[in-house]
Amino acid sequence: MNLCYELFFLFYIYNILCVTGFNKFKTVRQSSGQSEDIFLDSLQLLQKYNYSSEKHVVVTEDGYKLNTFRISRKGPPVLLVHGIGDSSDSWLVLGPKYSLAYQLADAGFDVWIFNARGNRYCKEHIKKIPQRVFWNFSYEEIGSFDVPATIDYVLSETQYSKLSYVGFSQGTTALFVMCSLRPEYNKKIDHAILLAPVAWLKHTKYPLIDLFSKKLGMLTWFAETQKVYEVFPFNENLNLYHASVCDTLSPVKTLCELELFVNFGLRKLTNLVPEKLSVITTHIPAGTSAKVFFHFIQGYSTQRFQRYDYGSAKNLEVYSSAIPPEYDVSLVNVPSTLVTSEVDWFSDVEDVGLLLRKFKSVAKLIQINETLQFTHLEFVYGARINSIINKPVLTILNDLKMTIT
Repeated sequence: MNLCYELFFLFYIYNILCVTGFNKFKTVRQSSGQSEDIFLDSLQLLQKYNYSSEKHVVVTEDGYKLNTFRISRKGPPVLLVHGIGDSSDSWLVLGPKYSLAYQLADAGFDVWIFNARGNRYCKEHIKKIPQRVFWNFSYEEIGSFDVPATIDYVLSETQYSKLSYVGFSQGTTALFVMCSLRPEYNKKIDHAILLAPVAWLKHTKYPLIDLFSKKLGMLTWFAETQKVYEVFPFNENLNLYHASVCDTLSPVKTLCELELFVNFGLRKLTNLVPEKLSVITTHIPAGTSAKVFFHFIQGYSTQRFQRYDYGSAKNLEVYSSAIPPEYDVSLVNVPSTLVTSEVDWFSDVEDVGLLLRKFKSVAKLIQINETLQFTHLEFVYGARINSIINKPVLTILNDLKMTIT
């Protein structure tokens, strides 16, 4: 999920919806043939579709407990890393016909599905710490603690020296952070496939980003004074609302069309898998911290891919500099494939161009033509995902597997 979607609902809609509970939407429409999948979590989805399912608890250096899911196979390990405010569900909700996790397992890969701190699966710490402390993280901590801990765990469990990495949106940001701040992890990834990569946000097309940027101080103040540390937790009432309106047979589907167009530029509901539309929208958002969103907005405001800005006084304390340092993407040397779309509002091709000037280990760039109108959500939830995303990913990883075995 993208930062603007989350912030828009955080400060203007979401809290109101959670209070009211959407009582009138609590009965899911039977006539629409709603799938039971709307009520299933990651493990239950795997079990329903008869895939081996394992839950592993990864503990980070700073004490967060991450529930990581595995589809065990005998092939080389692949780590799937979700986007902002999302979870492992994003790689599973479309079922075996469309979702990448199942298809990788069918191809013999040992599939590990990451969850970042703060989402619906990762709300525990090894110590009893205040909520303010628990939620004091941005995408930097996800990249510098969560992803490295998960990689180390996977390699230890599988006895491989390297794994393959597939990241979407924030999942790509996390890799850039990790490999720039902890460059020793470059050697632990044999290939990274980066879907809708996000680093610089200078040219993002989201229509309200300027407003959020101008009001960032107010938003930060509001979150701090109102103790809004967690944003968009997984919420059943909101999910039931989405199950009612995000249905191609719903008489109020216009509400869903409007939401997805305004926030993602999605032009047609049928660009997502129609029969899975209610399942998709009942699994997102999955929760994260307010600080994650503020960090992304700072990137747009400063037009830099930089560490979190605490203000000059604290920056001097934390970084020994009044201005936050930029992430040194030139240190990222993982062989990589970048997949971008010319109409993606959040992984703009011009911003990807800025990335390419510093990121020198790109083996292949796949740019999806604007005529296909392939938007941000479609990288993981799209009706055309098999031909545009999954087939190339499987080809790349199968070719790589041949060199390993």
